[in-house]
Amino acid sequence: MAFKVVLKRGKERALLGRHPWVYSGAVARVEGRPSPVARVEAADGRTLGVGLYSAESRIPVRMVRFGEGAQSEIGKSFFAQRLQRAQALRTQLLPEATTGYRLVNAEGDALPGWTVDRFGDLLVSQITCGGLEAIRQSAYAALSESFPQAAIVQKNSSAGRRAERLSEVDEVIRLEPPAESSFLESGLRFAAEIKGGQKTGFYCDQRDNRRLVEELAPGRRVLDLFAHSGAFGLYALRGGARSVVHVESAARLTERGRRHYQLNGEVFEHSELPVEWVTADVFTDLRSRSELFDLIICDPPPLARKRRDRDQAARAYKDLNRLAMERLAAGGLLLTFSCSAAVDTKLFRQILFAAAVEANADLALLRPLSAALDHPVAITHPEGEYLKGWLARAGGGEY
Repeated sequence: MAFKVVLKRGKERALLGRHPWVYSGAVARVEGRPSPVARVEAADGRTLGVGLYSAESRIPVRMVRFGEGAQSEIGKSFFAQRLQRAQALRTQLLPEATTGYRLVNAEGDALPGWTVDRFGDLLVSQITCGGLEAIRQSAYAALSESFPQAAIVQKNSSAGRRAERLSEVDEVIRLEPPAESSFLESGLRFAAEIKGGQKTGFYCDQRDNRRLVEELAPGRRVLDLFAHSGAFGLYALRGGARSVVHVESAARLTERGRRHYQLNGEVFEHSELPVEWVTADVFTDLRSRSELFDLIICDPPPLARKRRDRDQAARAYKDLNRLAMERLAAGGLLLTFSCSAAVDTKLFRQILFAAAVEANADLALLRPLSAALDHPVAITHPEGEYLKGWLARAGGGEY
């Protein structure tokens, strides 16, 4: 008998709406010998589709096919077809002179539990689903055929793998990777830090927002908070910013940001760049400042990794944005973000409202911001929309 996951009565509604996750609380029982691929049935026996099965997960099934006629075979051809579709989307949407991007965005590319970032001739993979981990040989066979010259590494240090009791030791899948891999983003040079770097080595999700900063930068004094790799500052300077101050708490990241400036020295005509690097806690730094800025970028790391941390994180986001608003000149622009999945778009806007009230700031929201176009989000999977933000303008006290 094929392995089946049978849902409790009434729990099929989400899957009929093509939501890709089956939570453990929705499962009535499993039947047959456990397998990485499971057929999912409603309580009345209707077949709802096929998914990747992870016994240790609070999300034991991640759907890959829906409907009565869904095929249970998940092999190399399955992955090849979906990889081809993912690459075609990037080919259509990526800006020129860009060789670093998100190739696979999990549920957004109908490949749940799998993300792949490309940095030139290096592919950095993350698998966070036990079912996919068990059949990854087929996935990597398809990926290797699509990119025959590329080295492939699997980065395993993630909360998702820890939750599913998977190995957290990084692995080389194909060819020996370099310690860092150079790539282009909109014509600027960067280096993804493979060994010891965060996530896959570079944050591709902010590319479109970095390009927006470049458009807004001419003549402006820029403050880049949580500067990380210095990428926002580089775009701002290429756009004609008057000056850029980077604030980053990790000295190692400050050095990486400096290195990125060195890689792009020929982009700027002047040899003495109006750039300052500050290695400090961002909250402490903002409290100590008195000068005003025309453009502030506030892109903190996740302040709420779990839902139980949401209230505490909301207070931290409010304090952070209040401090940033107090450093905005009249008419100044603020790009502020949250990448905490537990803080949704509605809550983040409420946080900004509270911060503006406390800062006595006349703030106008100009545009919602999100992840770059190579980070698609399935319409049936709102949980995939982790990065949210706003472009806002400080008024001049008109009210």
